[in-house]
Amino acid sequence: MIAPELTDPNFQPVAPRPRAAHNVFWLIAERALKAAGGVGMGILIARHLGPEHYGCYGAAIGLATLSKEGVMLGFDRMVRRDLSARPAEAGKIIGTSIALGLVLAVAIAIGLSALAGQLVDDDETRRLTLIVVWMALPQAFYSCEVWFESAGQAPPLVRVRNAVWSVAMAGRLALVLTGAHVTAFAVLALAEWFLTYAAVCGLLRRVHHNRFHFTFDVPQFRAWFREGWPMVLMVVVGSTADRIMVLVVHNLAATDAEAGYLNAALRITEIWWSMSAIVGTVLLPRIVAMQRSEPERCARATQLYANASLIVPIAAAAAVALTAPFLVPWLFGKAYAPSAMVLVILFWAGPAVYPAAARAQSWVSRGLLALDLPTVACTAVIQVCLAALLVPRHGAIGAAAAMVCAQWLGFYGLTLSVPTLRRASAAQFRAFGALRHPVATSRALYRFFEAMLKAN
Repeated sequence: MIAPELTDPNFQPVAPRPRAAHNVFWLIAERALKAAGGVGMGILIARHLGPEHYGCYGAAIGLATLSKEGVMLGFDRMVRRDLSARPAEAGKIIGTSIALGLVLAVAIAIGLSALAGQLVDDDETRRLTLIVVWMALPQAFYSCEVWFESAGQAPPLVRVRNAVWSVAMAGRLALVLTGAHVTAFAVLALAEWFLTYAAVCGLLRRVHHNRFHFTFDVPQFRAWFREGWPMVLMVVVGSTADRIMVLVVHNLAATDAEAGYLNAALRITEIWWSMSAIVGTVLLPRIVAMQRSEPERCARATQLYANASLIVPIAAAAAVALTAPFLVPWLFGKAYAPSAMVLVILFWAGPAVYPAAARAQSWVSRGLLALDLPTVACTAVIQVCLAALLVPRHGAIGAAAAMVCAQWLGFYGLTLSVPTLRRASAAQFRAFGALRHPVATSRALYRFFEAMLKAN
């Protein structure tokens, strides 16, 4: 007998406003296009550079991504919420965000540039790092993008961003075909980021026709920090642990090629992991919205979503385990054959990453973000410690094992140990019961998501 809450799809999700659904479609379509194009171009660049140079490039890009995330500090969620709730104050919200972002961008870029000599142990990676960390500067204008998303005007934003992205992709293809050095790819990445935000800011100026008066508002600044300090800590701790992994392998492994093997596997894995955040951002606010009016329907929807967050990653990991030994060498070339095992290991983090993302997004929707801070901190500490132990002996495979163990121990291990987290994660643990009835559960999940898509 299957528990009804595990498989009952007999409810209709609340349909979003047509404009919101249209907005979501454009943003998801853009993410899917860039994911597919990014993987394809990443494969071409990896084959062109080879594992050693691709590892150096991946280490530098990891630091650049860390610098961009450090500029936002997780405030983008609050900026999006405030722009949606108070559109008349858009000038004050955007102006405060840009001012804060510029200060952080300059500090982070200068700081990482000064520390490059200590963080990186070879001249090539150091040179690449000094170029790409300045991607933090245009990232300070991220709130201009958020305005389009919150105002329901995603189509023009997507078209502008995709125009710059397409030109950059053509440039990368030209660099591959002409046998360019790795430094050229770093310069192009920096130029693309500056052009993207220049185009977005220009579009915002054309749309609002100088109606916004951009100002820095001290009360708004204080309110964001007062509310968002858990997110600040999670970005500082969690993002740092994730983004330095290629650099850790580059510095500690026996050869630089090990960093290339990990970077190649992460190109695919990170896109798969990011899908959990995209789906959660779209579905969970609608599920949480039913909590007061229809609590039973909300509970069933939450459980079905928890089931999907466990079953889908397990199925994906099994599929990758069967196909990666043949697919990775075919895509990246025989030089990247060791990346196959790295990819297989990394995908087994999915059954922890997806439930953790579902729970975190649910807490964000309920205003309980601070509850996720212990999990993020525990995961980061375990990952860094295990990497320091395993990478010198096992290279990229050791790094992948460290990341997977950290995700499982940080989510399931800590949750089982802390009563508050254990009670708040009942749906995630009940999802394991659905594994006993895979056929019935799969049918229920199919009906559930079919209803969601029809509603959208």
